Amino acid sequence: MSAVDLPPGIGLAGTPLGTFTAPLRSRRLAALALLVSLVGGAATWYLVSRHPWRVGSRTAIVFPVAFVAFALLGLAVRAATVAVTRDGVRWGWTAFGFHQPATKIAAAHVYRDGVALEARRGSWWFIAARDWVRFDALVRQLRRSDLRIVDHDRRAPVRARLQSYGRFLDGLLVFSILGSVGVTLWQL
Repeated sequence: MSAVDLPPGIGLAGTPLGTFTAPLRSRRLAALALLVSLVGGAATWYLVSRHPWRVGSRTAIVFPVAFVAFALLGLAVRAATVAVTRDGVRWGWTAFGFHQPATKIAAAHVYRDGVALEARRGSWWFIAARDWVRFDALVRQLRRSDLRIVDHDRRAPVRARLQSYGRFLDGLLVFSILGSVGVTLWQL
């Protein structure tokens, strides 16, 4: 029999009170963007290889790489989860993530459209309601944790909403889809 003794604070998170994922439509959009970008990129490279001296061929080779990179970023971000534990809030994946310990959170400001975690030192962290499934359950789990909760009966301030990446990320994924199709059609 053996035992492993770990020093405190090395990153072992407590049992989550709740784990939350991105909405299904957002995850599907990210997967679709990746699929269209890969197929469009392959088609574009094939068309460029047939006519490499055509005007704009050098540019047409680079665009698919950028669109696939945007789609991979979107897929990675939409695959991340938010976990609320008694010792803080974690955003990320199983192997890699960012953790805001409860000791460093002064208060959780609950708005109609999100939650802003006020840090004792540093910047606030905004979790937008539209970016997570079962947002009401996320707020309930924050209330169960040992965080101080401040309720606001209004939308979050602009400085907090600027941290929300959902609309921008969805726009970037739609841009990748349209751009990939457009570059492929340009090379026909």
